[in-house]
Amino acid sequence: MKTILILILSSVLSSNTFAVNNETNELKEIKQSISEQNRQISSLKKVNDELKKSVDYLSVKQETDAKNIDSLKSEIRKLAEKDNSIEDNLTNANKKIDDNAKASDDKISSRTAWGIGVGVVLLVVALLVYLILYKRINSKTSSIDKMKKVQDELQKAQTALQEESLKLDNKMIELLDKQLNVSKQQSSQPASSSQKPDHSLALKVADEIVRIKTNLMRMDASVKGHKQLSKAVERIEVNFLANGYEIVDMLGKPYYEGMKVAASFVEDETLPKGTQKITRVIKPQINYNNVMIQAAQIEVSQNI
Repeated sequence: MKTILILILSSVLSSNTFAVNNETNELKEIKQSISEQNRQISSLKKVNDELKKSVDYLSVKQETDAKNIDSLKSEIRKLAEKDNSIEDNLTNANKKIDDNAKASDDKISSRTAWGIGVGVVLLVVALLVYLILYKRINSKTSSIDKMKKVQDELQKAQTALQEESLKLDNKMIELLDKQLNVSKQQSSQPASSSQKPDHSLALKVADEIVRIKTNLMRMDASVKGHKQLSKAVERIEVNFLANGYEIVDMLGKPYYEGMKVAASFVEDETLPKGTQKITRVIKPQINYNNVMIQAAQIEVSQNI
């Protein structure tokens, strides 16, 4: 009878171990896919930033060209006023010359034609300059519109990648939750007093929880799947606590000397003088039954 019970127990443990190994392989594949998605998102962000710079530059250029056109319009108005003044002066001169001598009619006519010709030439030149600048401005406006369309397409692609990343993270959360449940069942079975608990799965789950929460903070909450994944993370954190594990929340908290962490420091002049603040958690601090089993790796921004 004892032999039969031992065989049954061994069979159950083997099946649980096989399930965990399969889910671990799926977890690795999902992590690789998520890493690739994150790289693509980073690349799109860089392209998006460059396009924004180009759009800003073209906008400034457009404003400058518009000011130049306004200046040319002002010059055209002045030339038109001068032309009217010239015509008036010539008309008065013609009257005076007609009164004084008919012989000077040819000379006055010549001067009149010369003045009108100069005015017409100036108007034609100014009009040509205006048309050239107008075409250039229209061309620049068209380029800005194209840039904005490309930027919109990139934004859509980035959103699609984020939604796909959220789907993969949801699948990962499901796998992690299953693994935690399997681990909990195995740990509830009798074990020898000398056997130490295996924390490897818990540490892996904690790292993934922190990574997913960091990604959620960086994403817009309106992205499809954001709310669903946030709730899934809350559920697995509750399960995590039920297994005796605690992830110590350090992000955004002040840093002080003597903390049991591995810290790297970066300068940030936007912070108040003398401030040291934890702005990135690379690896979280994990406690098991109120005892630290993993020290945190953090990045501290400071202005000292």
